[in-house]
Formats: sequence, structure tokens, C-alpha cells
Amino acid sequence: MQKRVQHMLSLALTVVMLAALALPVSAAEAETKTVTILQTSDIHGMVSPFDYASNKETNNSLAHAATIIKEEREKDPDLLLLDTGDTTQSNYIQSFRNETPHPMMNALNYLDYDVWTLGNHEFNFEFENVEKEISEFEGTALAGNIYKADGARWIDAYKIFDVDGVRVAMFGVDASHVPLWEKSAPEHYNYMTFTTPLEETGKILDELEARDDVDVIIGTAHYGLDGEYGTEGMRIVAETYGDRMDALFIGHAHAVVNEVINGIPVVEPGCNGQYVSKVVLNIVPDGDGWKVESADSEMIDCSKVTPDPDFLAQVKDLHEKSLALASSEVGTVGKTFLDPVEFLPGIPMAILEDNPVTDLINKVQMENVGADVSLAALFDSTSNLTEGPFLHRDSVKIYKYDNTLYGVKVTGAQLKAIMEEYAGKFFNQWQPGDVTISFDENIRMYMYDEFAGVDYEINVSQPVGSRIQNVMYKGEPLSDTEELVLALNNYRYGGLVNAGLINEADVVYEGGAVRDYITEYVSSLDGPLMPEVDNNWKIVGADLEDPQKDLIYDMVRSGELTIPTSEDGRTPNVAALNGPALRASGVLPALEEETAPAPAPEPEPGPAPAPEPETSVPPVQEQSGSAPAAGGTYTVKSGDCLWSISQQFYGTGRQWSVIFEANKDIIKNADSIQVGQVLVIPAA
Repeated sequence: MQKRVQHMLSLALTVVMLAALALPVSAAEAETKTVTILQTSDIHGMVSPFDYASNKETNNSLAHAATIIKEEREKDPDLLLLDTGDTTQSNYIQSFRNETPHPMMNALNYLDYDVWTLGNHEFNFEFENVEKEISEFEGTALAGNIYKADGARWIDAYKIFDVDGVRVAMFGVDASHVPLWEKSAPEHYNYMTFTTPLEETGKILDELEARDDVDVIIGTAHYGLDGEYGTEGMRIVAETYGDRMDALFIGHAHAVVNEVINGIPVVEPGCNGQYVSKVVLNIVPDGDGWKVESADSEMIDCSKVTPDPDFLAQVKDLHEKSLALASSEVGTVGKTFLDPVEFLPGIPMAILEDNPVTDLINKVQMENVGADVSLAALFDSTSNLTEGPFLHRDSVKIYKYDNTLYGVKVTGAQLKAIMEEYAGKFFNQWQPGDVTISFDENIRMYMYDEFAGVDYEINVSQPVGSRIQNVMYKGEPLSDTEELVLALNNYRYGGLVNAGLINEADVVYEGGAVRDYITEYVSSLDGPLMPEVDNNWKIVGADLEDPQKDLIYDMVRSGELTIPTSEDGRTPNVAALNGPALRASGVLPALEEETAPAPAPEPEPGPAPAPEPETSVPPVQEQSGSAPAAGGTYTVKSGDCLWSISQQFYGTGRQWSVIFEANKDIIKNADSIQVGQVLVIPAA
């Protein structure tokens, strides 16, 4: 009996073991998995590796990204592929938006994109066009922060994917400022309401966390780290909600970002197909589900690969049509407009002085609106018109965006306020010793306007808000009450209305695309287009002289000195070159003492002079030159620097470090002394 029982127990154990082998492996017993996500962003029509405005091949494009996508899919066929917007505008692709399918949707579908998070430039055109693109996209379009009039979301906020048994939720939000940027054409976004990325992210996370079918949460946003117009950027979003999601893919700023914020990877791949962002999530069992144990992120450089030939074949028709349109001849340029293009390598000439390219844009705007004054930004400071045929692409080259033309009534006071905000504010304040004029690193060039119809000066020695001076209209000082019509584009119009600087009720003109007007103007000319510049404005308040200025300029030209750009590379020339600072840091040699005049010849010996009376006063030893005596104090005046003060007291600027060392308690930076500071001047 005992043996029978033992036999039955043994048999039962065997059955249990075999049954266990036959059952599916539970999540708790499974091996670690990975989920791979690839991202492109801000492609801006750069489908093929060709910039049609400049007529040049590029080393970045969606065709380059296609190679990387194909290689990564060979490693992980289950990867998720997403784009974070500004996809269907620029590089001529908008010219073919009425084709079916839209050429960009054809490209995205060919590459099998899973998610397309809409960008603000998707709303540059007819709303019907946006709806057409979404219907043609075979993946999922996301924009969870856009609401219809009835309070319902316009399109999906998120999509849940099954990746090898791991349930991955991906949500998306757009920049919330579309109503501002499209203020002149609210029908482009169908008068809908946009919530902020920060607000909507919290709402979406609440919804996802209430579900029982989500293991991993991925955020996507067409919005940059730093935000705009006082609205929190994605850095704040990550800092606020990073503990409730597993990765964040962003766009819009055209920046290259690969950071860990609040424990999650935050990535952005630049623009025009510069990089492909890659995030690999390492997934481990979590009860009946899965969770992210760790994450790895990288930026894959598109310039290091060859464009995918199969993809190029797929988009060949688009490339040929774009090239043909861009190459069509419109007129003739009689003489090159910008010569030279740069003041020094890295310092654009067209920002420092009035130029014929911006004057052409302003002239076209004023003529079409019938305006008294106009403003225009040169989006790319290297934009130029060269002698020879004026091709269709040249209008795009000097005016890259699809902005439309507006006219609005303003007073003289309003115009001056606009000039302070969009001209004076762009420059850094000049400091003594600066030999170049530099730009605020936080302001993009498309936010800097040059004005026509008025004469004015920008005094860069003054603080922001007090730089626009001597504004003249028709030869007389511009009165604050003077009524004018201002020509401007719709983008600037929206910003000015939002800032309270102009009024919607004062609009007197609404027109088409500015660059189309440029094309029409050139085609209407009887002769060649010639550069014209009226030199109606200039920069003042900067004494750029320094004993070694020419040496500094030569060092920039030779590459020994580099003009710095903003961290994201989008604003050039963000710090002035300063003679005393360069000498203090050892980049420049110290200045030599001024050469003393040759001594006068010794006189011939003559009779000895009579002895002085014992009561006579001894002669006073004269100071060299007219320098004040050292050994006391000195109050800093406007225009002073340590070098100039040293010259006053010691006859040479080379002793500036003596003054610096004696006053370190109040001087924190040798290049930044303040008017009114009382300095100790050590005895010579």
C-alpha cells in the first residue's frame, strides 16, 4: 500500500511538472525585454537630400534617416517610429500639398511611421489640407491639446501599442501658440482651442494611469525645452511629470538634445533630418505586467550614412518637380546684392547695417499694402541675390517662410515701441573695449526687424528699452500721434497683437504670401533687378577702436579667434570681442610702452651757472605727461576700463592688473567695472 501511494505521488508530481512546461510562461518568469523608439522631427520638407532654395545637396534629410531606420529595424523589427511635427512645410513641399496622397504622407507611410505628432507649421495652410494629411497618414496622428468648440479633443491624445507583449502608450501634444502665430488666419486651425503642454500632459497622464492596459508611457511633443511667450517648456514638463512617464521625445526648437531630466531620457534630433533620436527601454517583469528598469539614449548622426536608394526611388517624382519649379527663371539680377556677406567670419553684415536684400522685401511689402512704413526680418543673414538669372528659388532663399502680408494702422508711439522690441532689443549692450557689436544669444534672427519708411538710430551703448533714437519721418521727428500704415507679415502681426502693441481692429490689408509678391515684383520689371539701399538706419554708441583691433580682426579671419554662437547654434555672434579682455586672458600680447621721443642733443659746454641763493625753492619734479598722481583713489566715469585708467595714472595700460588686484573686493570681472565705483590706485 505504501509503495502504491509513493508511486501515485511520483506520478502526480510528474504530471504537474509536464503541465507546467506546457503552460505559457508568466510575466514574472519571463526574461528582460527591450523596447526601441526612433524619432525624427522638424523635417520641414527635407525629404530628399537637396535644398531647393540654395540649389545644393545636403548631408541630412529624411532619405538619410531612412537608412538609419532600415538598419535599426534589422536589429529590432518591433521598434516604434515617430515624428514630432513641422513636417509638411518648407523646401517646396507645400507647393504640392493638394496632391493625393500628400508627398510627405507618401514618404512617412513608406517608412512605416507609427506616430506623427503635429507641429505648428502644419497649420500654415488650409484646415482642409491638415485634415487631408491626417486621413492619408497610415499611422496615428496625435495632438491631445487641441479642442473643438464642443469641448471634445479634435484628434487622439494617445495610442497604445503592443510591443512583444509590452503595452506601450504614446501620447502627443503640440505647441500651444498656434492661435498666436496664425492669428491673421484662424480658419487655418478651425478656430479651435489649444491648452499648454504642461497642462495637457498632466491630464493625459491621469487618463493613462486610470487604465489597466498600460505598462510604459512615452511622451511626444512639438515644443522645445525652454518654452516661449511665458509658457512652460518641456524641461518643466519633465521636471514635473518625469516620474510618471518613461521617456520624452520633443521638437520645435531645432535643437539637438540628449539629456536625462527627472530620471527619464529627453531627446530632440535637430531639424531637416540632422539626427535620428534613439531610446532603448530595458523592460523587466512587474507582477502581471512590465516596467522600465533603465533606459539608454543616443543621437544617430544622419551625415554619417548614405541616403537610402530605395527611399530615393520612392520620392523621385517629388524631387524632380521641386527642382523644376525652383529652377524656373523669373527675371534677372543686375548686380550682386550683399558684397561682402560678412563683416568678419561669423558676423553677418546684413544685421549690422542697412542692406539691399531687406530693403527689397520692405519695398515689395510697402507697395502691395500702400503702407507708409514697413518691417522685415532677414531669416537667414547669408541670404543673397547674385548677379545673373533670378530663379523662383531666389524668392524662397531670401524669404524662407510662408508668411502672408498684412497692413495695420499704428501711431508714432506704437511704431517706436515696436522698434524698441524688434530692433533695439536684439543687440548686446556695448562695453568699453569691445571691437565688435554682438547679438543677444536668446533672440533668433527672425525676431529682429529692419524698418523702412523712417530714419532711425540704434544706440547700443544704452540699456534695452532706450536704444531707438532720432526717429524721423519725411524729414521731421516722428510725432507720437502721427498715424501711419505699417506693412508686416502675419507672424509678426500675431506677436504684436498678443503683446498689446497693435490692435486687431486697425487691420487695413490682408494679402497673400510675401515671397510670392517678391516673385511677382521681379517678373514685372522691364530691366534687371538692381540692389538699392537707402541707408535709413545705423548703429551708434559703439567706439570700436582699440590699439590691437586690426590684429583681432586678422585673428578672426585666420581662424585663430572664433566668433561665438548661441548654444543651439541658431543665433550667431553672441559675444563681443573685447581688446582688454583678450589681453587679460593672454590671447593677445600685452601692449608695449609708448616709444619715448629721442633725447635732444647735449648742448655745448658753456660757463658754469651762478650758484642759486640758499633761500631759493628747489624746482618741482614734473610728472610724465599730464597723468594724475597714483597713490590715491579714482571714481569710474562713463567709457572707462581698467586699461584706460592705468594709462591715466601710470602712462601705460599694461599696469591695469595692478589696479585690478588692489580692488578685487569690488571688481568681480576685470572687463566689467561700473560707473561710480571708487577704485584704489596703488602708488607707482
